[in-house]
Parts: sequence; C-alpha cells; structure tokens
Amino acid sequence: MVKELVENALDAGATQIAVEAQGGGVSLIRVTDNGSGIPANDVELAFNRYATSKIGALTDLERISTLGFRGEALPA
Repeated sequence: MVKELVENALDAGATQIAVEAQGGGVSLIRVTDNGSGIPANDVELAFNRYATSKIGALTDLERISTLGFRGEALPA
C-alpha cells in the first residue's frame, strides 16, 4: 500500500514526500506530499475497487506514462 501511495504522490507532481509508520505499519501508515492531488471528477471513481481513470480502451495500455493508477490504494 505504501508503494502505491508514494507512486500516486509522484504522479501528482510531488517534490516532497513523507512516509510515517507506527507499530510496523499496523497501527499507522501516513503518506503526505505536496502534489497536486486527484482531479475532483475522479474522486468517486478512485474509491471503486480495481478502478482506474487511465484505461478507457485496450489501446490505452500502450500509452501509460505514470507509475501507479491513482486511487488504487484507496479501497485497500
């Protein structure tokens, strides 16, 4: 999950990322960044399991230029 959140931060243009964990990541995992965030029209979709705004057609798979699928970690 941390990997996905850090990738999301990088995709959002973050230049500063902080990861905090407590209890070996069991009691707390917090990732904060200065990225631009997710567009408002993608927020609802981001909470759907296995959802991504990057793939609308099979040919989109060839044009993925970012690290993660934004929102992938949210349902987790």
